[in-house]
Amino acid sequence: MRLTLKSLQTEMRSSFAEMSLRIDNVEHNLTERIDRIFLRLDAHIKDTDFRFREVDLRFDKMDQRFDKMDQRFDKMDQRFDEMGQHIGEVVSAINSYSSNIENMLANHETRITALEKRH
Repeated sequence: MRLTLKSLQTEMRSSFAEMSLRIDNVEHNLTERIDRIFLRLDAHIKDTDFRFREVDLRFDKMDQRFDKMDQRFDKMDQRFDEMGQHIGEVVSAINSYSSNIENMLANHETRITALEKRH
């Protein structure tokens, strides 16, 4: 019976050693997998950060373009204001000229009427 117990003890020790090796292999494989996952995750995080920075730069460029457009619209508004002033001056000049012409025509009509009455 001692031989059987001794053989069982030896067999159990070898089983425990095998189990220990298997557990070590599983642990090693899991550790490697976790490390690879973390490396991939870090790569994705860096890539995502890079892409967000690119998007931010594009938005900054768009903001600059919109600022330039705003400046151009402001210049256009100023020019239209100036043109409005000039148009007002031209209209007032034309009004005074047309009223002079109207006065001259009215005066001319009275002269013609006076001449017609004489004859």
